[in-house]
Amino acid sequence: MTLHAPPHRQDVVREFRARLTPHLAHLAKQSDAVRRQFVPDVRELDNAHLIPDPFESGRDYMGLNGVERIYRDRVVLTPHFDCSAYCRYCFKKTRTLGGSGERDMSEADIDAAIAHIRTQPELRIALITGGDPLRDEAKLFSLLDGLATIPHIAEIRIGTRNLLFEPDRLTDALAERIASRSRIDCDDLAASQAVMVGLSINHPDELSGAVARAVRRLVSRGVVVKGQVTLLREVNDDAATLLALYQRFNALGIQPYYLFHCMPVLGSAHFRTSVARGQQILGELAALSGVYAPTYVYVTQVGKVRVGIDSPLDTVEIDGQAHLRKQTVYRAADFLRYTGRADIPKPHYADNEGRLVSLYPDGPAS
Repeated sequence: MTLHAPPHRQDVVREFRARLTPHLAHLAKQSDAVRRQFVPDVRELDNAHLIPDPFESGRDYMGLNGVERIYRDRVVLTPHFDCSAYCRYCFKKTRTLGGSGERDMSEADIDAAIAHIRTQPELRIALITGGDPLRDEAKLFSLLDGLATIPHIAEIRIGTRNLLFEPDRLTDALAERIASRSRIDCDDLAASQAVMVGLSINHPDELSGAVARAVRRLVSRGVVVKGQVTLLREVNDDAATLLALYQRFNALGIQPYYLFHCMPVLGSAHFRTSVARGQQILGELAALSGVYAPTYVYVTQVGKVRVGIDSPLDTVEIDGQAHLRKQTVYRAADFLRYTGRADIPKPHYADNEGRLVSLYPDGPAS
């Protein structure tokens, strides 16, 4: 009989790298909620029913490196693929923590992306994400300068978590540069182009004085900062914690935006709640004030699915795993056209009306 030793943290790190910044390491010493998000856990090796990379299929849009598209009006750009620290629940975990060596966008890639977006008048939103775009300012501003020349791009969102990882890197000078890229014409708002920041923050303990000051450097210069939160078991999966977080958002001028259900990526099972639990928390927040009721979504390979307090949940079983089945608002033909794919990723499918039906692995009930 062969005996197998129980896994250790070193086994996890061999599979999924670990990285902390000095600021984050200091917070992790003070907060269990912060520590759980960044310190490797042997439970990451329990990968039953989870997906290696939910968005593997969207990495090569039209042969353009660093460009992804699912929706009619939005394009995703990834100029820099690495991060200053690694969140253990990251939905790109096999590519970032797994060290797949994803290539950053070169200047030629950026030029090609801008040239393509210019030919797509349906696009009005550009999301610059990562990795983290604030780790490579040259590429970030190269993209911003290129997008500024495209009249139909009305909104640019910079998705980041680096304000938590390296808050002092967001200097007054950098905040001023970001703010200067917004072009708002009060007499012709349709011709304006707004640059916003989507900031991922999951727990009140993350909003240290240094992080708060970094946020205020942006907000005080008129940059809209949208707060994005991932629902995580044993971190923020209760109404009191999220209430405290959103109250701090309001104090800083951060707009509550998406509440994301934790995605079913490898090594994330211990972070996941059920979607029904998220609904319950959302209801408790809504009873207090509408401002504490963000848009709750789960993200599938065929698009986001919004979940209201009273949204019915249709559960089906696939290979022993509970999945939420939902007819989405997206048309299959549009999905194939926008993504450049030849087929719909399984287990999702098109119904008789030509609408995409998503099947999403739910998290555990308790």
